[in-house]
Amino acid sequence: MSTAPTVRSYEPETPRGVATIGKAVYVKGQIIAREDLIVDGQIEGTVEAHEHRITIGPNGRVAATIKARHVIIQGQVTGNVEGSEKVEIRNGAKLLGDVRTVKFVCEEEGTINGSVASLRPEPKPAPASEAKERAASAAATAQTPAPSEPKK
Repeated sequence: MSTAPTVRSYEPETPRGVATIGKAVYVKGQIIAREDLIVDGQIEGTVEAHEHRITIGPNGRVAATIKARHVIIQGQVTGNVEGSEKVEIRNGAKLLGDVRTVKFVCEEEGTINGSVASLRPEPKPAPASEAKERAASAAATAQTPAPSEPKK
């Protein structure tokens, strides 16, 4: 038997890779997240998580420009929102600002006062083998002489 004392962690049980701004927190300035972000407090400024999701919780009050891969609004946002993949406005949420995204969802009880612009999805890079095949095909087509028109 081991006599070593049991070490307990006093860190909250939150999933790794998710940052949270609690409802008692007020932030003024620029936030750049390299992980998913949940905002249940107040933010004034800019919030960016280009490769991740930003969720404005039901208690969240944000006066900021928001840029992320996926934005979910459950609280109140005043400012423009850009989602490279998707923006969702949930029931009871309010957005005063413009949206730019590929996919847009506004639930029945969600409200938006602004415009929605559709972005084209970014093309996914082709695997190297496909790119080589396309280049070879294009080169072969360029070398093949065009059929001549019949003489009149």
